[in-house]
Amino acid sequence: PKFGGYWDDYGLWTEAFVPRDSVAKFLSRELTRKEGNYEQRLHFLWTFFVWNAAKAYMNFWHLTNREIELANPLPDNITIPTHDYQTGTLLYSVSQRIKSTSITSYFTNFYNMFITKAIEEFPALKNDSIWNYIFSGVIEAEGKEKGLEILSAFKDELQKPNEFEEKEHVLPKLDSFINIVNLSGYIPQALFFAIKRFHRWFELNEGASLSAQAEMLYDLYETYELFDLEEKYPAVRTQFYLRTAFKDSSKEFINALKEIIKKQHDSNVEKEVIQELISGLHLQFQLSEREEFFVTRLSFPHLKPTDSAALVKVKSDFGTATNLVVQLIDNDNVPYTIRNPITPKEISRLHKLFFETNLNVHFNPEHQFLVALSERGFIIGGLFYSRVDDQTAHMEKIVVSSRYRRNGISEGLMNELFNRLKGEHLKYVTTGFFRPEYFYRFGFKIERKYSGLVKDLLNDGNKK
Repeated sequence: PKFGGYWDDYGLWTEAFVPRDSVAKFLSRELTRKEGNYEQRLHFLWTFFVWNAAKAYMNFWHLTNREIELANPLPDNITIPTHDYQTGTLLYSVSQRIKSTSITSYFTNFYNMFITKAIEEFPALKNDSIWNYIFSGVIEAEGKEKGLEILSAFKDELQKPNEFEEKEHVLPKLDSFINIVNLSGYIPQALFFAIKRFHRWFELNEGASLSAQAEMLYDLYETYELFDLEEKYPAVRTQFYLRTAFKDSSKEFINALKEIIKKQHDSNVEKEVIQELISGLHLQFQLSEREEFFVTRLSFPHLKPTDSAALVKVKSDFGTATNLVVQLIDNDNVPYTIRNPITPKEISRLHKLFFETNLNVHFNPEHQFLVALSERGFIIGGLFYSRVDDQTAHMEKIVVSSRYRRNGISEGLMNELFNRLKGEHLKYVTTGFFRPEYFYRFGFKIERKYSGLVKDLLNDGNKK
């Protein structure tokens, strides 16, 4: 197929070859072949097609200040990827246009030309919830605020006398959709289909281990590029876990997560507060093994599915808090753990370790610490650092006991620090110009704006 359009200013037609079938041609081929479980596959794909088509035509309408709409939004005139984790929707032509008279006329034209025409030719595509995907395409194109304005205006028009045939069917769905988005927020397309795919997999593999489920969640998070949505939709990871790993949790637990999601939508609530709230679920509820496993990974996104880690309750003079404990293996295949110090005594032991290795350091109230402990619970290494701003941390010093050196302990401490900082959405970590050859191994380098060395945490190839 070809796509293009007419450029009024130049009196030119443009077109280019697209090596992909139109929606209509793809549906026709699949329904003719009837290979495998084609009906279920097309059921999922049809909702994906509608969502994308609604978004694409809404984008065009937006570009014309909602004054002009495409006259022929047919399945023959658009190509959409046939996998719901792909992007690349294209309109074949924008040359046939009509004046847009109202929001209702816009939706009527799209529904009659794209939905009705497709169902007339392929009745198996009929879906009573299809309007929700049209509404979602509007939000996807315009954003939550403007999208809801359009949908609310559409609702107002429907409540007045008009000739819209689907009025009685659409109005309650529209009202419900607006209320849900206002109450619970909008679920972006990539997140929606990632959740759907997880449940399709889990239905076929209900006995999957927790690590297998976590691996699937990690793979989906990366494949659907959900990491890239976090800036625009801060609650995307929490929503993802809520609707997958915690889908069958208690009502009280789910409500607590929903409250956290509401706070994530509030730009005035800092990310550190959100992380504390998520970690605090460990203290607030008597969690099952499954919930503990996934709360730990929701709290600390850097944890891999196979990592041996847990949130432990720590009591102190200041109350009860949670502490992430990660178990690693050194070069001699001996396990050791990394965590934050639990007591002032442990911080004192770390300070003593620095002193024993002739490193004169001073701990301040703003410093944060990571310590490495042997199997027997002795502190064998550690580091300390501080937050500089909302994007940067400064690592002061790192130390490992002489008898445990050259065994991978320092690498474990450094990598755990990087992972935790990335989990807190920091972008850079700096350190002084001491032992630069050692820090070069971890990606530190010299840059003009920094006095020592700096590492870019986001450009190390790991977005999980």
